[in-house]
Amino acid sequence: MDVHLNIPYTNDPTSPRQALDLFLPHGSSSASPLLVFIHGGAWRSESKEDFTQTLMPSLVRSTSLPLACLEYRLAPTSPHPAQALDSLSGLSLLTSPSLLPLENGSPRWDRNSIYLIGHSAGAFIALSLVLRPPKGSRLDGAVEREVRRAVKGVVCVDGIYDLPSLLEEYPAYDSFVNDAFGLEPSYLAQESPARWELVDEEGEGERELKILVLHSKEDELLSLRQPEMFVERFMARLEGKAGRGSVEVDFESLKDGHAQLLEREELPLAVGEWDINGVNVM
Repeated sequence: MDVHLNIPYTNDPTSPRQALDLFLPHGSSSASPLLVFIHGGAWRSESKEDFTQTLMPSLVRSTSLPLACLEYRLAPTSPHPAQALDSLSGLSLLTSPSLLPLENGSPRWDRNSIYLIGHSAGAFIALSLVLRPPKGSRLDGAVEREVRRAVKGVVCVDGIYDLPSLLEEYPAYDSFVNDAFGLEPSYLAQESPARWELVDEEGEGERELKILVLHSKEDELLSLRQPEMFVERFMARLEGKAGRGSVEVDFESLKDGHAQLLEREELPLAVGEWDINGVNVM
């Protein structure tokens, strides 16, 4: 496996968190979908370095697919939407030919076949890049059509999806929510992707978004309320939009706590068993 660390996705050399890592298994090619991991940390902690020696190689072993791990700026210094915009910049780089020199001039992944994996707040960020925000959202109009169309699917892992219901269930989480978003109820609702629409714009063609929702019943930080709410709302939006999307739900495969599940094999195995691009990757 070829590993390339700390690749900047902006032109600002003073911003070390605006970078990504690449893990390219031998045999990957221009036909290989690219997995992109977006870490959690409540918008204010964690780093891609936390997963370099653990989850990243496990995901590559289980899928045999190329993988990128995105870093982003943290709240409260950089509140929302900095995390989503940084992730978007990383995706813009990954869908362009700019990294061909690292691939020895021959593409090692399909620029038009990206699958996001988001854990916790990372699931929130990932969905913010593929669903349609309401007018007035800080992300309204931010995602280029080419990048959005390149993302074919999202794996949501023990995710946060709706901020108002999160604070209703866990009032003590107001600290990190305030750091990233403030606490204005209408703003929290507006910026929550569980309330957003499927992208269905003129010229989108038959784009289909696949979503896999994973959640451990042993998660001590997030109950099933968040994923159940998101799945219910997403499925309601699928009605009348055949061919526009699909959602699969698995609340059984993952084991252990919110952070500990990232150190176990169940997550890489679940991703490896998922149907990507119509072909099981195992």
